[in-house]
Amino acid sequence: MCSETENMCCIWSTLFAAFFVVYNIPLAAGQSTDKFTDIELGLDYQKLLAKLEILDTKISRVETASKEQFSLLESKLDKIFKQAETIGWSVQSVQKDVEYVQKEIQHFKNYSREQLNSLNSSTTIIHSILMEGRQQKGESYPVKEESPLRREAPYGNIAYDSCDVTAKNSSKIVDLLPEPGFGSIFSVLCDQEYEQGGWIVVQNRFNGSVDFYRGWKEYRNGFGNLNGEFWLGLDKLHSLTYAAPYELHVLLEDFENKTVVAKYSRFAIGNENESYALTKLGEYSGNAGDGLNYHRDARFSTMDMNHDLPGNNGAIDWTGGWWYRRGHHSNLNGQYLKGAVDNTKYHGKGMTWNPFRGYDYSLKGSRMMIKRIIQ
Repeated sequence: MCSETENMCCIWSTLFAAFFVVYNIPLAAGQSTDKFTDIELGLDYQKLLAKLEILDTKISRVETASKEQFSLLESKLDKIFKQAETIGWSVQSVQKDVEYVQKEIQHFKNYSREQLNSLNSSTTIIHSILMEGRQQKGESYPVKEESPLRREAPYGNIAYDSCDVTAKNSSKIVDLLPEPGFGSIFSVLCDQEYEQGGWIVVQNRFNGSVDFYRGWKEYRNGFGNLNGEFWLGLDKLHSLTYAAPYELHVLLEDFENKTVVAKYSRFAIGNENESYALTKLGEYSGNAGDGLNYHRDARFSTMDMNHDLPGNNGAIDWTGGWWYRRGHHSNLNGQYLKGAVDNTKYHGKGMTWNPFRGYDYSLKGSRMMIKRIIQ
């Protein structure tokens, strides 16, 4: 195939050959050469050559112009590619800046909470020192009776900062707001019957009516029904345990109606950027056996968000959502399998607390509760 320039050359070469044949046919046929003298032929030949030179010049100009136009377009295309790369880099840079700002905000939030807790502790200590000083001097010290901390919530509702300041007459669902400015109001079940009341129920299972094999978003936000089986939500659990010091009690029951408890003097989890890691776990006591210490500092994992140690995927392997760490010593959000299981199919996949009934026994009931430590 000829290019556009080559096509034009072909056309004019053909025309030149045609003219040459036409002008020479009479000579070849033996006709009279009176009309075509040597001078005339020479003139026509010179004219034809001149025309060809003109055409060659035009063709060269077209070729040069085409090259310049192509070079210009190539330069513009190169600029477009560079601009696209710059825009892509800018978008990535902005995303990194946004992520950095989010982390700084969360860091400031956690820092502020720690400072508030420290100030509250200092206030309590000063108050105790003043009390002791006045008692030594035989002076009476007026003590203001503490009233439940109540905050105005949307639509005229009342929000408390924890369950220990709500009415102790019966267990019920109330609205909490652990710290103003650090989150929104949410509902919890307050257990006022277990050990003097004031307990926030964060996990409740007793009949298997709710499926606990769920994804990250549901474990973060919470699921189930506060009047039945439920998981309160990792975001809420973080807000509570970083607004104030909390202890944790885990109540367990098997299908022989034996009940046991595991108590931890402190309990707290990190934020979502920290994958809700089990950041604080105090001393263990109770008769259930210590099923959580193995999971200390582990990050939370779900079926669609694996934070287990490299090479492991606990949420998939053990069919639940938990602080997995290359296996587990407890799996209270595993499957509800009703007692002893076939260990070839369900080993460690049930609702287990290994120090209590082992890996191959799925418990009847599990209730995780936290209570604020009043200093």
